[in-house]
Amino acid sequence: MQQESGITQSFARSRVFYYSMLAFWFVLNLLQSRFTELLHDEAYYYFYSLDLAWGYYDHPPVIALLIKSGTALFDNELGVRFFISLMSVATLALLVKMAKVRNYLLFFTLLFSVFIIHAGGFIAVPDIPLIFFTALFLYFYKNYMERNSWLDVLLVSLAIAGALYSKYLGLLVVVFTFVSNPTLLRRKTFWVIVLLSASAMVPHLIWQVNHNYPSIYFHLVERSRNSYFGWMNIINYLLGQVVLLNPLVAFFFLYFAFKLPAKNLFTRALKFNVYGIMLFGLLLTFLGPVEANWTVAAYIPVIVLAYPAIEKKSSWHKAAYMLSAVSILIIVVLRLYLVLGVPSQKSGPGLQKEFHGWDVWADEVEKIAGDRPVVFASSYQLPSKYVYYAGKESFTFNYMRYRKNQFDLENIETKLMDRKVLFMNPDPVIILNDEIVYRLPRVDSTLIMGRWWYYSAIKHYRSYNFLPLKIGLTAAEFPAGSEIEIPIELMNPLNEPLTIEQEEGDSWLTVSFVRHGTVILYEEVEDISNLTINKSYQTVLHTKVPAEPGKYNLWVSIRSGWLPPGLNSRLYKLEVTGD
Repeated sequence: MQQESGITQSFARSRVFYYSMLAFWFVLNLLQSRFTELLHDEAYYYFYSLDLAWGYYDHPPVIALLIKSGTALFDNELGVRFFISLMSVATLALLVKMAKVRNYLLFFTLLFSVFIIHAGGFIAVPDIPLIFFTALFLYFYKNYMERNSWLDVLLVSLAIAGALYSKYLGLLVVVFTFVSNPTLLRRKTFWVIVLLSASAMVPHLIWQVNHNYPSIYFHLVERSRNSYFGWMNIINYLLGQVVLLNPLVAFFFLYFAFKLPAKNLFTRALKFNVYGIMLFGLLLTFLGPVEANWTVAAYIPVIVLAYPAIEKKSSWHKAAYMLSAVSILIIVVLRLYLVLGVPSQKSGPGLQKEFHGWDVWADEVEKIAGDRPVVFASSYQLPSKYVYYAGKESFTFNYMRYRKNQFDLENIETKLMDRKVLFMNPDPVIILNDEIVYRLPRVDSTLIMGRWWYYSAIKHYRSYNFLPLKIGLTAAEFPAGSEIEIPIELMNPLNEPLTIEQEEGDSWLTVSFVRHGTVILYEEVEDISNLTINKSYQTVLHTKVPAEPGKYNLWVSIRSGWLPPGLNSRLYKLEVTGD
């Protein structure tokens, strides 16, 4: 105890040590950023940044703005991640202030053993600005509760806007914070905060309206279309929360965060966020799988709540230091692995997944493609990696079993119309279901970094996912095996008439009934080869619903040439009854 006290007085409480740790953290993450290849999602968000907008298919725009700003300074991976590293340092500084840290040695030892802290130190994904703006919002909210000045009102409003423009889940932090303190309703300044933060979101709302609400459709409908309840969803979610913290030290944080009572309005807000966000994630598991990182915003209040109690519990410090030391050693090995990988002739995309070999992969693909754009099948990751590491045009044709993404919003498909492209896929076929497959025409193959890739040279590329299709059904229940009529309207967004044609093969309007991700029934209903569409084309499709009762997702798509059916309509949910 005396030894620990001496260390605390002379070293652990030193402001020089505090600033040295922040500087060390910043430099460490800059080096990691520079010498670690991009994750798939990071490359995708880099693709976002090539066309700054008020919104994107999957997320709000902050991550794109950060990457755009960073790549203006550094033309490499460091540029993609530079402002993420800055935000990580700022987040640690905010945590120190809110948790009223005195023992900096204990604080940084514990924090540097937390997995999500290391991931948040350099990886350029929307979760990291969300974490930063969550910390900023809570810090400004604390000041607002104490002073209620107009400056605090402005700062809270800006922090709210930053959180919401980072990730939509930022809304949870705002809601649970304000719900924790109903007396705010009597403050005039509270309504000013509501007005200012809502006004800040207007440009994003306008973008959503102009693009037919793609983000809302994706998050509320499309991404959960094949999800259903399973007990493993709950187990994986709970385990994921522990892994985010690190199983070796999770107890130190979770025990005190949940055990200690709220002493004031600020700690009450922190408790509401911890319980609210965690329970929200748990409830979502009843609808389908939940990604562990959806709750990252909760870990700011977890740390702020738990650390002061850990610091006071001196009898626990030895165990904390020992477990943290083991954790940090493991994390150092992982960080080195991200930079160096494992020497092997078969390293790269096939074995070492996202971090290794993609620069080599892009070079090899470029040698085959030349100046031709490269089109992939149903993957936002592959074209994103090719765009970043080769600096060339790329696109993804998303077929009916996949989903749309930002590539569909960039008008790339229409720009590729009738051009020479290289179509590449990890397999020589594209599978619709066990009975229906689509083979790449005149397929060739190449071995890149230990994995075979299959490709076809297309002289006149044409795909039609850019043609939106509306389903005119009004009923949602149909007897099993019954014949139904599906009114549809196929729209042409171009400023000139469009003829549906292919260099080889015909084109059809197709109907698919999907259950739990499996195409149960597929039918090509109407031949639209050589159909010319001015503004729109309306017709009625005649088909049968599946013979087995249950809930299904219905798609109406264009299948053109050798390509599988695409994504033209939004999904229509219906139920087949046994009547």
